[in-house]
Amino acid sequence: MSKTIYDFDKGVERRGTDAKKYDPSLCPEDVLPFWIADTDFPSPVEVTEALRERVEIHHYGYPYIDTAFEESIARWYKVRHNTVLNPEYIDYSPCVIPAMIWFAEEFSSIGDKILLQTPVYPPFHDLVKNNGRQLVFNEMDLINGRYEINFEDLERKLADPKVKILFICNPQNPTGRCFTREELVRMGELCIRNHVMIGVDEIHADIIFDGHEFVPFCGISEEFANHSVTFINPAKTFNVAGFRTAAWFTHNEEIYRRMMNQQTYKKGMGRNIFGNVALMACYNHGDDYADQCVAYLNETKNQAVAYINENIPKIHAVNPEATFMIWLDCRGLGFKTQKELKDFMFKDAKVLLNDGTTFGEKEGNGFMRFNFAAPRPVVMEGLKRIKEAVKGEGRCHDERGFVAESINQGSSCNPDR
Repeated sequence: MSKTIYDFDKGVERRGTDAKKYDPSLCPEDVLPFWIADTDFPSPVEVTEALRERVEIHHYGYPYIDTAFEESIARWYKVRHNTVLNPEYIDYSPCVIPAMIWFAEEFSSIGDKILLQTPVYPPFHDLVKNNGRQLVFNEMDLINGRYEINFEDLERKLADPKVKILFICNPQNPTGRCFTREELVRMGELCIRNHVMIGVDEIHADIIFDGHEFVPFCGISEEFANHSVTFINPAKTFNVAGFRTAAWFTHNEEIYRRMMNQQTYKKGMGRNIFGNVALMACYNHGDDYADQCVAYLNETKNQAVAYINENIPKIHAVNPEATFMIWLDCRGLGFKTQKELKDFMFKDAKVLLNDGTTFGEKEGNGFMRFNFAAPRPVVMEGLKRIKEAVKGEGRCHDERGFVAESINQGSSCNPDR
């Protein structure tokens, strides 16, 4: 079979389809969306072909479960991440968050504490709060443009006997960190010493940039593998989020049995026949696509970060080591509230970004998240819009932030636009 060469500069037209990213109630025609974490790239041809074959069978009833689903995941981790998984301890989840909820409910009780490293993906916060657990934060420190784990704080908080779980997001969303083996070892050892279970979200594991290496948590040691559950989904790499098909795995029979008890109780057993097909196509045949996509994203990231640093000095781009998000430090713009910053991006720059405070009310204040998984010309147009808005050409702001050059020239403006 000949290799497919993907034109990621062309992308795929999603506006006018059912793509949430382009929901007209959130993203008008004149606004460019760089928010929700999926891509504007076509999915692999192998996925489309496999789905077409399944559709042609002409019946779509309940599927039976064999080992092909689990074996495709084991194959991917072995080939891509040099880590051996046991297919017997891999199972389905409709997406990552439900499996994390099962994990939280099985390995902690109402009133217990769950530790998050912030800023972090907003549903992490919600799954803790909405299930009667207490949130504890290990805030990461932004040091010389890179987020670092505050291990002194982490060690102190893990020593609290009420803390039952640490959720690790690696690669980290939204900061773009790809934690080193040394960092993961230190976190794992602290958790085991304090009898804290470890849940690891590795959904962005395939999107790693030059100079960095992804280390699967379970592959570090047998002890780590036997005290953790890992959550994965092909959605980010292959743009297949709409199938709502993910997976979780462990290396421990007792942990697997307990997770399955939760999964059965929560009616999480029924698999999506098309999601099964898509996931297996991705993990069995998606190597070329993943290689090309990551190479493209790596170059887009390099150009985007360089453009921001050279042209928008009031905004600092935290250079991602992984993921397709750039965490933008916009505190230099001088807005007094987060709402003013959001309004500026949406109304003045005409770009839709993620509000930083949803990743941590304190840690994300003054920040926005920019998803650059789009054709490079579109990404650069979005950054150009931000640049022009910051320059204040034809715009003005009152005492809340910017003062446009036009004011100094005596022209009038509407501060509420």
